[in-house]
Amino acid sequence: MKLKLRKIPTPQSLANAALQYLGRYAASEASLRRVLENRLRRAAMQRPEFAADAERLVMLRSTIEQLVETHKRTGVINDAAFAETKVNSLRRQGRSRRAIQQKLGAKGIGGSVVATALEQYAEGAAPEEVELAAALALARRRKLGPFRKEPSDPDRQRKDFAALARAGFSSDIARRVLKAEAPEDWD
Repeated sequence: MKLKLRKIPTPQSLANAALQYLGRYAASEASLRRVLENRLRRAAMQRPEFAADAERLVMLRSTIEQLVETHKRTGVINDAAFAETKVNSLRRQGRSRRAIQQKLGAKGIGGSVVATALEQYAEGAAPEEVELAAALALARRRKLGPFRKEPSDPDRQRKDFAALARAGFSSDIARRVLKAEAPEDWD
């Protein structure tokens, strides 16, 4: 099978790629930068003459930075709004504070931005209560502890506890979720 050679990126093709990406996905600064840098990297791997042209690569990397700044200035990229949206979504899924910090950190969102988004989500509620609500959402979704249809034995309880711990919840929160006798205790 013959491999199709990639076109050598130009400032206009990078701008088009940025618009296409932003039109399809909610993105952070880091994710847009990564997508555009990957275009350069893949073209450089396939085309040695492009990889050897250091001046062109520097010019294209500066174009990427200009594109990111332009989209930031126009408001298309807003890390704070992106973090707030992701925090809301991840909390509804039952993700812990630790899991959210890790996931958004991997997407290039700064720790202070994530912390602000987590505080906004809590809206003055105690952090432990927000974590408990997220743990309950996870337990309900995965049918752990009191949300299990069949009665649980000690081995199953240990597995449920481990699942909550792996999800990033503290042992105190996991115990509180699992000690309930019936789902109605939480409703």
